[in-house]
Amino acid sequence: MKKIFSTILSLAAFSLAANVQILPPEGAEFAPDAPKMVQSIVRASVSQTGNTPVDGGAEIQLRTNVMTMGSSFVVVCEQLKDGSIIGSGKQKASSIDDLDVAIEGAVKSAFGNSANADDGAYASTTSRSEPDVVVYVPADRNDGDPNDNFAHKRPTRNYVSYGLGAALWHNYDYTYRKDGVTCKDLGNSEDVKACHKKYDTERDWEQAFVFHYARIFEVIPQAAITIVNNMNMSFGDEWQWHETFLLGGRFFPSTGVVTPFLGAGIGLGIQFDDHYYDADEGFAIGLAGGAELGVIFFRNSATQLELGFAWDALWDGFESFDHRFGAGSFYIAINY
Repeated sequence: MKKIFSTILSLAAFSLAANVQILPPEGAEFAPDAPKMVQSIVRASVSQTGNTPVDGGAEIQLRTNVMTMGSSFVVVCEQLKDGSIIGSGKQKASSIDDLDVAIEGAVKSAFGNSANADDGAYASTTSRSEPDVVVYVPADRNDGDPNDNFAHKRPTRNYVSYGLGAALWHNYDYTYRKDGVTCKDLGNSEDVKACHKKYDTERDWEQAFVFHYARIFEVIPQAAITIVNNMNMSFGDEWQWHETFLLGGRFFPSTGVVTPFLGAGIGLGIQFDDHYYDADEGFAIGLAGGAELGVIFFRNSATQLELGFAWDALWDGFESFDHRFGAGSFYIAINY
């Protein structure tokens, strides 16, 4: 019976078709092309109701507001006539993939629930097989301060990044000293050479492998918060392991399909180095910092390709910055 009633109302709506001015959507700021996309879906949905969408002035107007609640979207459509709301519909989409369905349902509800404001309520014309539609009675609107966007939270695009590459790593100069005596203080030149060879360590540069891991949180199209972990390992004559964990951010100068980026971060690091005779000198844990430069391909996709260059430094301990390890890395990563 309800389906028959819904069909009758739909036929009545088609018989009363009218020109409808589509107002620019409000709140559709989750992507650069979102306003255009939302307006196109609204136009198509209005056409499905039997009305004619127009850009110019018309007796009837349709106002659409897209709001975010956590990771969900709430769509509110209001049918206006002479400045008064004569029909309204609201639907909720659990993700951006369902946003078109929510917009279509809200538009149909706004036209299917047209009534005089004195009626006190709007009747729902949707069947149980359609998504639930919440329809409300028009009341005095109180949008608050239009400059206060705290409640309009922007959904964040999250990516996990895995990559592999090559690195160039270095340690630091170390001069053996015990009880205030260094190798140079020994009288016999042969003893000095033997001491230097056994105890002293000069700065060394070595090639290494790098494993790259990151979490990328794009809070706005131009910027992201990042957690980056770069682990370098070399297996030459001496073994070394260099790893940093950095919290920072990225800046994107453009929002195209191919997008360069600049990033930086600060955090902690750990180092094992077999070049030193003294094991305490070869182990370091302390403050770390780094910078990155790269390019992301297919940035508008859910899966991206990233080419990056990174440089990071690790200081042994929290009090002295004399003992510094460092590594420069080039990697290829997949973000998804």
